[in-house]
Amino acid sequence: MTEQTQPQTETQTQTQGKRDLRQEITDRFVAALEQNKIPWEKPWESIGHNGLPKNLVSDRAYGGGNRLILMFEQMERGYTDSRFATFKQIGDMGGKVEKGEKGTAIELWKIQEFWERPDVKITLAGKPVKVLDEGRGVVNIAGAADKKPYGQVKPGDLVVQHQGKSMSWAIAHEELVRAVAKTYVVFNVEQCSGLKLDPMPEIPRLPVDERGEHLMQVMAKDGVGFKQHAEAFYSPSKDEIYLPARDAFKTPEGYYGTALHEIGHATGAEQRLKRDGITGAHKFGSEGYAKEELRAELFSTFMAAQTGIPHDEEQHKAYVQSWAKVLKEDKNEIFRAAAEAGKAVDYVLDKERELQAEKQQTAEHQAAPNDRPASVSTENQALAERVEDEPKPAPDLPDGDKASGKVAQRKSRRSTGDAEVSR
Repeated sequence: MTEQTQPQTETQTQTQGKRDLRQEITDRFVAALEQNKIPWEKPWESIGHNGLPKNLVSDRAYGGGNRLILMFEQMERGYTDSRFATFKQIGDMGGKVEKGEKGTAIELWKIQEFWERPDVKITLAGKPVKVLDEGRGVVNIAGAADKKPYGQVKPGDLVVQHQGKSMSWAIAHEELVRAVAKTYVVFNVEQCSGLKLDPMPEIPRLPVDERGEHLMQVMAKDGVGFKQHAEAFYSPSKDEIYLPARDAFKTPEGYYGTALHEIGHATGAEQRLKRDGITGAHKFGSEGYAKEELRAELFSTFMAAQTGIPHDEEQHKAYVQSWAKVLKEDKNEIFRAAAEAGKAVDYVLDKERELQAEKQQTAEHQAAPNDRPASVSTENQALAERVEDEPKPAPDLPDGDKASGKVAQRKSRRSTGDAEVSR
């Protein structure tokens, strides 16, 4: 990377012309994959016990593609602190970015109302008007060059024009509202000085076998069956995970890491997140199968950073060239995959919190009236503290498709067969 004499800010990024961040990130990952390297390898060793990257000000974990981008930066640069902030946020907190430091570009997605689009024209009785906002069944309008409203009209009185086509207000809401991305640059706190921050505490972690067993219990309660088999795979039609015997693995980490990978697949079931990679019954070796393996791989990576349960990338390097191919063909794919993997992580951790809350309530209910809640078992208390300490990610807009399409969820195809998804 070329060192800059001044720290790069989000303002500079916005004024240097349109930047294709997705293509940049995709090119970096493809280059690594083509060398048979997995870019996100071993995050649990590289980023310590601080959990997923999060914003310094809001204390919320980054989600979607931003989560993957910042984890990658942490691993590459060796940051042990997982907090990031913009140039302005750092300045507002009394700090400064050290001279020569280079920030990391991330995306912020926002809904753009159709009347804010430059390719949309709104008219009233044939004359162009500017829409300021709408609410309670009326639209506040102004003259084309005015900023203050001069009247309110009913939505039905306005005509929306887009690409030579006229449509009603209601149709425009369905077809023209979109999400747009703005690129921001963030810096890790280790690139800064003058920030008065407490050291970031390490998140307490249970031993791998305890946390792994608990996550399997969580998914078993959610309906997933666990069976023993010579090979590891998830069966969508049976909603069952098959795993070799524990003694077939050299370490507990190998067993629970494999189980976690298959749990990632199970989150895509029809009754859970309805992910096409699972519901679409893709055959082994197909593009759809490779895409689903990429999502399970990223799920394992994110969960490793969150729980300390590692996964063995060597088991999945057979898919590396397939991943490189699909990423080359679509610069949005890695962002879609990261977003869906993030949703799978959130699903499992939310279920874990629900189960732990139930256990806590049961323990407190069974305790004597004068007993304090701390009387619950040491194991339950430790897990409760671990789960509560984990940062909850900020809500993300779906990545990829929304960059150039409607704000609507794609319906997953219902499975017509059972394509086993293996590790």
